[in-house]
Amino acid sequence: MVEMVKRARTHPRRWFFLGLALLGSALIALFTARALEIQRLQAELVQLEAEKAKIRQQIENLSARLKEKDNLKLIEYLARKELGMVKPGEEVYIILEDGEER
Repeated sequence: MVEMVKRARTHPRRWFFLGLALLGSALIALFTARALEIQRLQAELVQLEAEKAKIRQQIENLSARLKEKDNLKLIEYLARKELGMVKPGEEVYIILEDGEER
């Protein structure tokens, strides 16, 4: 009978320590999962910051081009250079080098 009482007393301790071990394992797993998630989010943040800087640069470039829209000399230059436009009454001469096709 004394043996049974002794066994009964040690048995709850085993469950207690097993419960502690399981709780500790669960906490470690949870901590590891959270740490990995934080690491992934930090990498994503770095990528998004780089993308944000690139977009800001594009915005600055487009804003600068938008400010140039009222510059008549620039508009005339681009019309002549890129579109081949001429003023009324102007004559355009194209000089061909030797070997160039007409």
